[in-house]
Amino acid sequence: MTATLLIGYDVEACAIGEGLACLGAHGMGEAVDRGTTARALEIIRRNHEEHDAPGTLFVCGRTLVHNVSALEPFVGHPLFDIQQHTYSHTLLRDDHWKGGTFLASPPVAIETEVAQTSRAMKRLLGIDCIGLRTPHGYYRGLCDSPEMLAVLQRCGIQFVSSWARNELGVNPTPMSVQPFWYTEQGFPDLFEIPFQGWLDGTWFEEFGIDKGVEYGAVLRAAINEIVAHDLVYGACFHDWAQIRYRETDHQWVAGMMKHATNLGVSMMSYADFYSSQLEARAPV
Repeated sequence: MTATLLIGYDVEACAIGEGLACLGAHGMGEAVDRGTTARALEIIRRNHEEHDAPGTLFVCGRTLVHNVSALEPFVGHPLFDIQQHTYSHTLLRDDHWKGGTFLASPPVAIETEVAQTSRAMKRLLGIDCIGLRTPHGYYRGLCDSPEMLAVLQRCGIQFVSSWARNELGVNPTPMSVQPFWYTEQGFPDLFEIPFQGWLDGTWFEEFGIDKGVEYGAVLRAAINEIVAHDLVYGACFHDWAQIRYRETDHQWVAGMMKHATNLGVSMMSYADFYSSQLEARAPV
């Protein structure tokens, strides 16, 4: 395996159902309004085209139906694929975070949300959805949730990005957590692509929302690590984060792309990486 960078964006600004966007302590309310996703997508598209870098948009269904025209330019774009992030940002596993708990939805709710989002993508964008990023992210991904793996499989999901915490249940997730098939759980055709390192929102809210230059250094260090050890890095960013943490001014994502290019890192969309692993896979 050569060093590989997968850049994904959770496009969710209209859909964060647990109220995170409105919590004053987090401050996301300052970055989320009716135009957030459209403005962020412009930044994302411009960055990727400038650096010839593939990327994946993991879109919540509710965000999709409020931003169809903003997402249409990404359909068939040579650098992008579009996958899903559930309909209303509902969780597949409980997430214990900073003394509180975000509760998971039952399987019937998840199946309804995933199926609904896939139908919306097909109807509004003409896309057949095969991948899903879970809201939040969990230690061990869905290894301990066979009922949710069954739901995803019934909904036509072929790859999922769900492992995004370390053993303490927080960021950063170590790069040693690498993609795998859920064979041991009885779902050998379902592929996990973890998202590792520091998530943008988590890092900025921990260390300061004006620290874009410093976060850029963190991202470049992650690129150095995968080059040194020939690893896959599933980077995760957010639409609203492009606005709140001023990507245009500080270039934390763009700087990471440039650094990866300079070091000869292979950059792929999540869907293309999944396809490459499917082709290379020995018969089960």
